[in-house]
Amino acid sequence: MPFDRGVLERELTRHHASTIDAQGWLGHCRWEEAMVPYAVWKGLWSVKRGVYRNQRLGGPHNAVADARLLLTTLRTMATPPDR
Repeated sequence: MPFDRGVLERELTRHHASTIDAQGWLGHCRWEEAMVPYAVWKGLWSVKRGVYRNQRLGGPHNAVADARLLLTTLRTMATPPDR
């Protein structure tokens, strides 16, 4: 999430030609870390670190692919398991 926010902030600053405008726009956004709930959902605990292990989404790791994979993953997490 910090990486993605930083990229978006740089692009907004470039677009608006103003850090203040970019910060204003970002100030209206709600930021949520998606990878932590996914790690908990996968359930792989790291005894060494005392946290759930981060899980890779896969794919080519670019902005568009990451967004699509995240949406697919969130939909999967939101779907109740078959009983």
